Amino acid sequence: MANKGKYKQYKFENDLDRGADAGYDPGFDLDEYIREQSQETGQIDAYQTPEEDDSSQFKNAILIFIVFAASFLWVHDWSPSQAWASIFGNDSEVITIAPPAPSFDMPDIPDFPDMPLAPGLSTEAGFVDYLREINEAGLDGIYPSPALQAFYQSEVPISYLSELVEAGYQELSYPAVIAYYNSDVSLEYLNTLTEYGFLSEFSYPEVIAYYNADVSLDYLVTLSENGFLTEFSYPEVIAYYNSGVSLEYLNTLNEAEYLENLSYPAVIAYFNNGVTVDFLNQLRDNNLLESMSYPDVISAFNTDN
Repeated sequence: MANKGKYKQYKFENDLDRGADAGYDPGFDLDEYIREQSQETGQIDAYQTPEEDDSSQFKNAILIFIVFAASFLWVHDWSPSQAWASIFGNDSEVITIAPPAPSFDMPDIPDFPDMPLAPGLSTEAGFVDYLREINEAGLDGIYPSPALQAFYQSEVPISYLSELVEAGYQELSYPAVIAYYNSDVSLEYLNTLTEYGFLSEFSYPEVIAYYNADVSLDYLVTLSENGFLTEFSYPEVIAYYNSGVSLEYLNTLNEAEYLENLSYPAVIAYFNNGVTVDFLNQLRDNNLLESMSYPDVISAFNTDN
């Protein structure tokens, strides 16, 4: 630093003015003098450069920190508390506000019906009284416990059971007994069917169907004698009886081997429209019958007649 003050006060002109009095050397080398001056100036700049470099680095560091801090706050929605919590954690309780739940009306829940009692597990006093009356009527041991439970639940009176037993129908299944009672099938009708041997051949749905359709026993007997009763289903029997299809017409179709291949609606339709076996034979001989429905046959018959 002492040399710095010395060089600042020096003036080249002063040396020229001083001349010989100042000890001027005639062999003075100007180029060498300028070189020395430039080296000393470079040394001064060398001393100053570190100070300038330190200041610039400090400013750059501050600028980088500011940019980093701004970026970090932007990521956390400019919230210093969120930024702090993301680095060091947050012991404070986080409160989340949930959106309000949508409102809706609670539907009415219907009442469930009471479960029925399983057979044989009833403890009602009414069933106990029913069993007591069964014993008093001398019907104990005839029907099993499930049958008695079913009779009680179906409200079959003990008097009806006594009539069936006295008539010799204790072998009937308890579903048949309940069905006959609920369908009001009279004991007289059962006796008539038994007399003709039909009761043991018919299922209880057949008995109830014939009884409700009021199919005469004579018609049943006639069908049985001609071998049709076991061949026809009970809906067919009832349909032929209600439509008045004669036994003669049935026999004619059967002898011509048409009956077994015709549905009972077709037989009834042919009978009601007077379609003859001869006309059916004519269609068959011309290979037309198999491709025609029974309405087509009736239409063709009515066209020619």
